[in-house]
Amino acid sequence: MARIVRSILVLVILSQCLLRAQIPSVDQVLQRFVTALGGQQELEKIHTMTLRGTMELPDLRTNGTTVEYFSYPDHFAAISNIAGIGTSKLVYDGKEAWQIDPKNKFSQVSGADLADIQRRANIHWNLKLHEFYPNIQVKGQETANGEDAWKLEASLENSTFDFFFSAKTGLLIRFDSDQHVPNGTSSVSISDYRRVDKVLFAFSAAQTAGPVKWTRKLTEVKFNEPIDDSAFLKPVGASSN
Repeated sequence: MARIVRSILVLVILSQCLLRAQIPSVDQVLQRFVTALGGQQELEKIHTMTLRGTMELPDLRTNGTTVEYFSYPDHFAAISNIAGIGTSKLVYDGKEAWQIDPKNKFSQVSGADLADIQRRANIHWNLKLHEFYPNIQVKGQETANGEDAWKLEASLENSTFDFFFSAKTGLLIRFDSDQHVPNGTSSVSISDYRRVDKVLFAFSAAQTAGPVKWTRKLTEVKFNEPIDDSAFLKPVGASSN
């Protein structure tokens, strides 16, 4: 009996060691993601991005169009025109961020929201995940969007950010956060990766949990085309007061 017990203990220990050996490190998951996208060298060649697409807001029974501009290193502008609601704009000019709502009301972005935009405005966000989320950790394997995925988790500004990378392809397929959602979580599914030049780019994203559900489908993705500086200029005389 003692031999049987010892044998069982040995098997348990070996199983635990094997399991630990199979769990990738943070850097391994992130490097596989970069490789799946096309590699660091190709991603670093991108200095501007122009994204155009459509938006669906099923709960509000409306839709519209969206255009986003990214300019190296961290200028960003997003303009959405939603039927029955109007046009809204969110801009980060490398130092400040602001938004203009459909009623043309201007408001400055600050605090944790500003820090979040500063990270996501970086055109090389995919390459800088460990830098932007320094305490990111591998939490284990879970099912996300119907497939096995490695879950990585980070905490910043009293918020939690969860990244789900496909165990099969290495691509980012879901991004969750409790930022902007009091007592809740927003969940954005990412899919329809297509080749643009020499890199893969996700053409579909959908917020399936959060204050407003939406789906964005890109119709055009262009790299390294000129973007006029006016896209990132604050309106003259703009004030949040």
